[in-house]
Amino acid sequence: MSNIYKHFYTLFIKEKEKLDRRISQRQDASPAPAFQTPLAVGAALLGLGVSSLLLGASAPREKLEDHPMCGITTGGQAECYFDCEILALADASSSGQIVTNLECLNDCFVNQNSGKRQQTKHCINSLISDVLEEGICSFEFCSFDEDYNYVEFPCPALYEGIFKISEFCTENNCGYTKGTCSEDTEQLLLEPDCINEVFEQPGFILNTISQLIGLSCSSNVSVIYEDFQRESSGIAIGPPCEVIDYDEDYDYVGEEGSNITGNRLAPTQSVLQYPDITLKTQLNFNNTRHRYPWVCSLRSTGSRPEHLCAVTLLSVPPKPTVVVGAAHCTFICKNDNEKAIPVCCCADGVEDCSDDENKCGKTPKVYKMTGDDVEILCGEWETGDTPRVLSDERYNVLLPIQEIVRHPNFNTSMDAGPIGGSDIAVFKVDDSSIQSKASSLRLNPICLPTKEKEKPGNQTGIHAGWSKPPPFHFVEEQAKGYLPFYRDFFKQWHYKMDILPKCKDPQLDGVAAGELEFPSNTFYPPGTVCAKDFSTGSCFSTGDSGSPLMLTEKTRPMRFYAEGILSFVKGCDVFTFGAIDANETKWQLNQQSQNPSTYTKLSCFLPWVAKQYDLDYKVDGPTDPACVESQGDPLDKEKSNCTITPSGLLDVFPGGERQCIFPFHYNNKTYEECVLFDESGFVYPVFRCPTREITSKKDGINSYPSIELTEGLCLTDPNDQNSPLDADPEAICNPFAVRPVFQQCKNNCPGVRAFGVIGGGAILAFAGIASGVQLLGTGAVGLGAIGVAGFGGNAVAEMMCVTPYCRDRAGACCLIQPTPNNFLACPDICPV
Repeated sequence: MSNIYKHFYTLFIKEKEKLDRRISQRQDASPAPAFQTPLAVGAALLGLGVSSLLLGASAPREKLEDHPMCGITTGGQAECYFDCEILALADASSSGQIVTNLECLNDCFVNQNSGKRQQTKHCINSLISDVLEEGICSFEFCSFDEDYNYVEFPCPALYEGIFKISEFCTENNCGYTKGTCSEDTEQLLLEPDCINEVFEQPGFILNTISQLIGLSCSSNVSVIYEDFQRESSGIAIGPPCEVIDYDEDYDYVGEEGSNITGNRLAPTQSVLQYPDITLKTQLNFNNTRHRYPWVCSLRSTGSRPEHLCAVTLLSVPPKPTVVVGAAHCTFICKNDNEKAIPVCCCADGVEDCSDDENKCGKTPKVYKMTGDDVEILCGEWETGDTPRVLSDERYNVLLPIQEIVRHPNFNTSMDAGPIGGSDIAVFKVDDSSIQSKASSLRLNPICLPTKEKEKPGNQTGIHAGWSKPPPFHFVEEQAKGYLPFYRDFFKQWHYKMDILPKCKDPQLDGVAAGELEFPSNTFYPPGTVCAKDFSTGSCFSTGDSGSPLMLTEKTRPMRFYAEGILSFVKGCDVFTFGAIDANETKWQLNQQSQNPSTYTKLSCFLPWVAKQYDLDYKVDGPTDPACVESQGDPLDKEKSNCTITPSGLLDVFPGGERQCIFPFHYNNKTYEECVLFDESGFVYPVFRCPTREITSKKDGINSYPSIELTEGLCLTDPNDQNSPLDADPEAICNPFAVRPVFQQCKNNCPGVRAFGVIGGGAILAFAGIASGVQLLGTGAVGLGAIGVAGFGGNAVAEMMCVTPYCRDRAGACCLIQPTPNNFLACPDICPV
């Protein structure tokens, strides 16, 4: 027996003898069952003060189990494209994501009046029908060989194996003179209403339709759509069949001397202003109103409450009201008067604003939230100041918080936080307002996750919640085209998510889904599950934490169960927001991410959740390996020679995974790691670093000018791809010689960390204020008389959950305990 086990065993025997003597001295005391004594000993040793509770018989506890109406939606509807499957070709020839099962799009388009006649078929449904019946035309030439040299040679048809390929198309220099589109389809596609509706679609649908038109319709139609898309995207290329022509400033000069400049951004969501019409990517937010009644808002208290995170109902009256959320959401930044202040006051990195005493006071610190700081509102759909009568919310139910209990293994020390795992908390609430109304309000909780509910094969789910809106002044300065639609930022939205087999850093780039040459392999804690937006077209950030990842049941497909709650992300590939043309009539919000979103896997923690409400929950079958096994390499981090993830078309060529340059100067500050950039008080959720030398130096270190994040600088030698950047932002060069200054860091770069984002947009710096007594409890829960110093290095053992610690069936970490036979073993459920 090892020394540490001998030490434990001796302590247990001594405590057992003491308790035996105390029990024998009690008058009229019935002897405790044999199995209770060791448990009482364990409780005494752990300093929990509950041994007396274990000595007497206990009444059967209520069970934490599915509500009869659990997981049933109460409004709205799924998006028409949730049954679509998409892909992006690795050579970028698909220009983004395309839908491969075209039939799924038929539900997205309905017949409508157009002009003076009644359509018998919607223009896009007609296009899809033609493609499914006749196929698309064969694109017969490749532009580049395997070494990316420009050539022309026969190659497999584009989309061969995905769509049917027709052999009966004819073409000229401008495109196809005869394609697979019928005459009726082409006439419908030329209707102005059809063109407008196409350009109001989400990016992957717009790209799919554009590709189909270009490869199946005659040039009379395809040129119209190509011109419209070029203008709306600000692409600096000439019209079809003409030589590209630039003026003296290297801006493209098109018809009537029009000036179109800017970088091409995928049309994920856009606002396009024309003299007679404004086109906006259409998202039907009504589809989420009261659809998921179990998703509630954790918001600040006061006269103007502010959404912070999402929380999820697992149970409602007549049983106890059980509410779960992310533990990292339960901390708040306060000044020396204990008044809530912006999160940036307690942040680190570029988003740190603690030097602003007017905003932060002198000694900002992180405090544990209480019911005085936050409250829960259910029935919420549009957060913010809009009253319920204007947002058409059927009900709002306020649940005052009585107590917040964080999982004991959630670690707020250095380099911990959400990446340490166990990022879950329960909220005990005053539910008197719903005791007799939960049923009539249809305030259904979500179903609990169990193995028998899982569907076979690849899993998909739904993420629902709120992102915190960008500051109004930021939108005024950077994206004023969104001002008429500013309220949309406050509305709940849902996303189709692909559930990943395991948590893993991206293996593909974010541009054309090509394989990365130097992928990272960073750490993901036990008890987590990862997922990605199926279109990779979203980037969860401020306010999204705690949002549930929901799957439909195998045998009851109309019901949702909770797979997890959002814990953290490690940054996005692309996040741009602003004007995309020189005249500022076209704006775009472009979000892309190959990085997975990491959720706390709820099934791993249900025994602990139940215990907090004095409920019983039994886990059937063996422990899920996902609850106890981590993913990735804990040592793959802080690599000084790290590389970037390609996030632009120029990066997908050989050498695109360039190495980050550290240290560097930017905005009069010196940085030695990747940073999140702030613009007008808005933090972009992309970790960035410079990858190219520049002509300006400060103390021999590259010094980069302050420019818009979506802008670039000219190469000093356009013929040398590795030449330094010209430090002059006003320098004029060919658009193809412009290179971005900062690019996305891989997850193993210094400064990149997993973060759960709350409050005002900054990362809460747990490590930065770990010394504040308000952050951590004054006692070491679970160590009892042994104390932190008793094992020297015990903190590391507890964080990694190695001997003398162990994980129970729910994945919780605690000290090993004696069995009835006086052996040391891990308990089924760790004591709290």
